[in-house]
Amino acid sequence: MKEIDATELRDQTLKEALTPAALAIKNGGLVVLPTTTFYGLAADALNADAVRRVYSAKRRDPAKPLIVLVDSFEMLKPIVADVPPAVKELEWRFGSKGLTYVLRSSGRLPDELTAGTATVAVRLDRNEIVQEILARVEQPITAPSANIEGEPPPRTVDQAVASLRDWIDVAVRWWPAQTTVPSTIVDLTSAEPAIIREGTVPARAVLDSISR
Repeated sequence: MKEIDATELRDQTLKEALTPAALAIKNGGLVVLPTTTFYGLAADALNADAVRRVYSAKRRDPAKPLIVLVDSFEMLKPIVADVPPAVKELEWRFGSKGLTYVLRSSGRLPDELTAGTATVAVRLDRNEIVQEILARVEQPITAPSANIEGEPPPRTVDQAVASLRDWIDVAVRWWPAQTTVPSTIVDLTSAEPAIIREGTVPARAVLDSISR
């Protein structure tokens, strides 16, 4: 396992330092990295073999879909059937806090990732490490919390590595997570929005913003 300490790097130096992480993902490997919420276990979202490795590492039930991270609406559009207007409104209001949207899949993502649901949980992640890696990988990644299923999600890279060391190709050290709760998940696949999980954004704030 290679570790990248990004805590004292900035700008061009940071971009260069993250190259091994981006290459690992492109080559089907697993990378621990910080996200808007907790540290995640990242892999190429379009690589079915890499996705299966994520399930194995986390000991996760394959019937439970994985989250996908993108860096922009441009990266989002090819993997979903459509982008409801509510997504742009909610991103404008709460995007920096981490909102996850359940949308209808375009069918481009592997069935292993969506668990055959024809939907996808996706977040436009604002963390600068995620943003830089996505820019280099040039396609979506999956990055569920970097822990064995049932254990607390990791707030530090050390917590993530302790559980998953044997599976990790690269670990990116960054600052501890600033949140103690996961992202709020809102289902936008039907006419009536629904909160699947309340977390970083209050459920009422989300629903009130959509109903305006």
